Amino acid sequence: LMAEDLAMAFDGKTLFENVSFSLEKGDRVGIIGPNGIGKTTLFRILLGQLQPFSGEFKYGTGVDIGYYDQEQSSLNPGNTVMEELWNAFPTMTETQVRNTLALFLFRSDDVYKNVKQLSGGERGRVMLAKLMLAGNNFLLLDEPTNHLDMASKEVLEESLKDYSGTILVISHDRYFLNKIVNRILLFEKTG
Repeated sequence: LMAEDLAMAFDGKTLFENVSFSLEKGDRVGIIGPNGIGKTTLFRILLGQLQPFSGEFKYGTGVDIGYYDQEQSSLNPGNTVMEELWNAFPTMTETQVRNTLALFLFRSDDVYKNVKQLSGGERGRVMLAKLMLAGNNFLLLDEPTNHLDMASKEVLEESLKDYSGTILVISHDRYFLNKIVNRILLFEKTG
């Protein structure tokens, strides 16, 4: 990913400007900065959901993006945990789905809970399970440790340690960042 002089403004008010960076295959980069500075907005630009005010970015050939949304809006609240995963990966067997869910701490009757009944941390684990199965080679993770308990954070850390692709992660969790990333980008209003 190459980003050059990205800027974003809403209603004439500049959120950020002069954002330039590059990522190579296999990089693990954390983005830190104060709340409200535009980190999630940057992700929305990189996902093509928003057009930047100015600047440009370009992905390399063959990049397949997986996105962890801190709002967890991609989950269907009417599904059970099992249905959420199985609907996303219908060629998996029931045993494969259950084994995957067990890795993310959903065991026995937990797989039959409705997504709408789950805590924020549980919904986060469902999203992470789906993300890990998707096989993307570039992950954009927006505050993935929010709402996670210690056991869930360990599951996430272990999954990401074994991940061979590129990671760009927004987080305020310094312990998590120290374990996962090899570089930090400090996001400020001026760049």
